[in-house]
Amino acid sequence: MRRKLFSALFLVTALSIALGAFGHGHQWSKHVLPVVAGLDPGMIRLLALVWFWVSATMLVFGFLLVWTWWRIGRGERDLLVVPWTVGAMYFTEGLYGALHLGAFFLLFVLQAVLLCGSAWALRGAAGNTRNPAC
Repeated sequence: MRRKLFSALFLVTALSIALGAFGHGHQWSKHVLPVVAGLDPGMIRLLALVWFWVSATMLVFGFLLVWTWWRIGRGERDLLVVPWTVGAMYFTEGLYGALHLGAFFLLFVLQAVLLCGSAWALRGAAGNTRNPAC
């Protein structure tokens, strides 16, 4: 039961990271573009490139985490570096964003804590699906 709970928590957090990419991408035309409209067109294209690169990165992180969740469920133990790396980045950037830009960025800290905590809880149980004696 405990393993299923942490597995579901890991998956939901991974999906929230992947789906966050669409919310992030949508913010460009709704909030950012009107603010930067007076800048040089080349600068706007560069900002758009970086903005959508970040959105794509969030989507890739989410896909990697779902893949990792699937592999952990099949007994793989060596992939836990993926959620811990993504979690460390989300925690660091979320904390920086919360301190300098606003409380919204605490969402990234929460995602990092949930991701790393559930990965930590699954680390010992990862091999149990193949060999119950592990």
